[in-house]
Amino acid sequence: MVLYPATSLHRVAPITRGMRVGSFFWIQSMVREDAQRALLFDLDMAIIRLTRDHPGEPSLVPLTGTYHNLLRMWAET
Repeated sequence: MVLYPATSLHRVAPITRGMRVGSFFWIQSMVREDAQRALLFDLDMAIIRLTRDHPGEPSLVPLTGTYHNLLRMWAET
């Protein structure tokens, strides 16, 4: 599967043998703003790394809470 923003330009190469099978669908993020999604992604990746490298780290609880609070604040209803 390939996912990319709707604003991205792309092209489809011609088929030289065999056949192409495609499926197309659209999804929408709960968080509209790109910058907010990027911050949530970075925070989530940091939480994942911290969990892997330092299991049981007390900082994980407030960091995870902050991630979920930001998601609730920025999510569209």
